[in-house]
Amino acid sequence: MEQEIKKFMENHQMIGNSDACNYHMALGFYYAYSADAYRLAEMLENGELFDEMEVSIVIMNLYVAENTLRYFQKKLGLPAGRFRTSETICFKKGKLELGKLTGDVEDILATAKQWLPERRKKSDEIYSLRQIFLYEAALWIFYLAGKEINYYFLDHTYWENRMEVMSEKEKKDEIISK
Repeated sequence: MEQEIKKFMENHQMIGNSDACNYHMALGFYYAYSADAYRLAEMLENGELFDEMEVSIVIMNLYVAENTLRYFQKKLGLPAGRFRTSETICFKKGKLELGKLTGDVEDILATAKQWLPERRKKSDEIYSLRQIFLYEAALWIFYLAGKEINYYFLDHTYWENRMEVMSEKEKKDEIISK
């Protein structure tokens, strides 16, 4: 199991980051593979897809992404219960169900945006189960809506750690782009 997680981290450039950063990255990859799996399952069901190999690869990546996510949740001491992509959430003007947003997507996004945390400091305590659930649900909604997610709330050490593992060329590109 740990070998699969290590390989996944290497393949997705997660080596050298803090556990907190890797949790957020693993969650993002888990949602990206989940969204792909829902899309491919629908295409397969509708007879639009005939290549089961692609589905198998996505499902395998989804499996390892979920194990990686659970690994970092455990390392960070986060609550065991968490949001599942198959859950249904009803909003005033819409609904999230089985990987689809229906109704007024802008209203759903406005609500989900309120669930994103403020910038955390190192001294902050671990999020509560409710905060984790809302945060993970909000991210899933943003992924499904194809919206960019700003990780402004991540600890500043993420960027420091990232700069340490970047190549010299990447560092120059990063500085130039600022």
